[in-house]
Amino acid sequence: MAEDKKATVEEKTTKAADKKTAATATIAKFDNVIYIGPNKLSKGLKKNTIYRGDVSEMVKGLTAQYANISRLFVKVSSLSDAMVAVKQKGTPIYLAYHEVERGE
Repeated sequence: MAEDKKATVEEKTTKAADKKTAATATIAKFDNVIYIGPNKLSKGLKKNTIYRGDVSEMVKGLTAQYANISRLFVKVSSLSDAMVAVKQKGTPIYLAYHEVERGE
């Protein structure tokens, strides 16, 4: 019985990790995404700019300097949840925002 519980926990952990990876990998493929990070005009990033089409190449280029920048490109339909998360300390979006803001 303990083995069954352990297997179930491992399955849930694997599924959660797969879901997170898939969400991060495909965020740039949605038709309409909005950038909710700080302004970095030298990089072509302006807060609250809506991008249509595939922005994966732009995100890939910026990932070299800002490892978690893809978290700041969110679907327009989930903007309200993301705006709450960007202000809540400790969330992945909050950490990504401050990473870009500091220029790390």
